Amino acid sequence: MRYSLPHCSPAVLALSALLPLGTVTQAASAWDAIGHRAITWLALDGLDPAMPAFLKEKNNVHSIGWQAAEPDRWRNIKQPVYLMHENAPDHYLDVEDLERFGLTLETVPPLRMRYIAVMAVQRHEHPRGPDDNLEPYNAKFDPSGQQEWPGFVLHAMVEHHAKLVSMFKTYRTLEKLADPARAPQMEMTKANIMVEMGVLSHFVGDTAQPLHTTKHHHGWVGENPKGYTVDRGFHAYIDGGVLALHKLDYHALKPGQTFDIKVDADAWDEVVAHVKRSNDKVVELYELQKSGELQKDAGKAFIIERLHDGAAMLSALYNHAWKMSEPTEQDIKDFIRYDGFTPAQVPGAAPADEKGADEKAVDQKAASPTVR
Repeated sequence: MRYSLPHCSPAVLALSALLPLGTVTQAASAWDAIGHRAITWLALDGLDPAMPAFLKEKNNVHSIGWQAAEPDRWRNIKQPVYLMHENAPDHYLDVEDLERFGLTLETVPPLRMRYIAVMAVQRHEHPRGPDDNLEPYNAKFDPSGQQEWPGFVLHAMVEHHAKLVSMFKTYRTLEKLADPARAPQMEMTKANIMVEMGVLSHFVGDTAQPLHTTKHHHGWVGENPKGYTVDRGFHAYIDGGVLALHKLDYHALKPGQTFDIKVDADAWDEVVAHVKRSNDKVVELYELQKSGELQKDAGKAFIIERLHDGAAMLSALYNHAWKMSEPTEQDIKDFIRYDGFTPAQVPGAAPADEKGADEKAVDQKAASPTVR
């Protein structure tokens, strides 16, 4: 599990910047809510001009940014453990731990279940790792199952990106149909899009924070010849304290933001590259802490670069999802066919004349191929 500052006020964050590492122990995830909002709002500044105008409305921009912290709010539900088990590993990938499963960042299978299958086989054949020098996994010490695998944030990002493609396609389909009776469906679709944009932002933002890509997430573990900090409060300090110290929020970050990341084909390759860029910064981050430069201009520049990279990656994924979502004529026909909507179905609607519209919809679906 990752620990960090939760949804704190600026005053609390400023105070945390002055505290010794290790004094902040409340649970949350990478970047605090202020950081996640900043990444989201910066990314929205880079939207393709062709994207829907409602995404640029002030209140909706506010809402999408607020939604970016929602996956951390899920983590506050600790009992029963089902949500922790499903959600917590989506926030990180401990890249170094892939080795015990015979994998590298570049060879992780893009499909989540196949990734699990590869690791399960490897663990069955080599329970103590490929070199027979590691402790085998013991579920007794991990009741919520969060430590069983290295993490699933790569899959969380591409899966939520794919959901956003689907929601954009629904929006564009409803727009083309231009049916006044479907106005509530359009409103729901807009809400779904904003929710999904916020959730996707969270995981992209998490992985812009280097400590979400490494086993050294709460201080250095294992051999430590360079004497890097082992303080478990280091993660929380990066998430919130250092942002408060350097006064980094959307307004401070906006002037230097660029949008030079492009997703031209499958999003997987760019998502892997995004995690690699962040993982490559882990040692540099520890060096900055050790030297004291993290609290100075060099540290400020480091954190700004990480936030800017997260925003650029997120904006690229937003734009790519929109680009992939243009429905074909067949898509629209299929939507009408399988949706089977008529105004007479709505509670409170006047009864349909003659053969009811609902019955016609049933007849139409009966003639359609089975969709699981």
